[in-house]
Amino acid sequence: MRWREQYDRMLRWKERLWLDPVLHGEHAVDSFYAFAQTCFHLTDWLENDRSQPVRREQAEQYVTSSPNLAFCRDICNGSKHAKLEANKVRVTTKKVVESYSVQDETGVPLEGTTERTELFVGWKGTMIDIETFAALCIEEWNRFLVGEGLLRPS
Repeated sequence: MRWREQYDRMLRWKERLWLDPVLHGEHAVDSFYAFAQTCFHLTDWLENDRSQPVRREQAEQYVTSSPNLAFCRDICNGSKHAKLEANKVRVTTKKVVESYSVQDETGVPLEGTTERTELFVGWKGTMIDIETFAALCIEEWNRFLVGEGLLRPS
């Protein structure tokens, strides 16, 4: 298996972080934890892909040196071992209900409501949305992978 499979999977999980709150509500929390696990476990995929030179120790050192990826590792391990509080991980959700009023093509008013779930993770003393946090983690991996010659600069 190639490391790129896991990297691409991480990108797909990140994309679901904006879609799941709209379509599936509470499932978005599951997607966030799946993103964190996929993101951190890229270290395993790098180790097991002998077609490239990066080994687990080097990748894990990078994770430890990156506040974003180190916190992602804590989320991964905390969600996997039911120890989120011990790792000081706080994930909160907020339901947002919005009313709308539009007119159809004949001018007849249509009214309704939409509901979505917004998710936030406690990061550096503030709550940030999970999409932003995931983007920061991907930026960190991209920096590392470009530096190792595994990705082209974008």
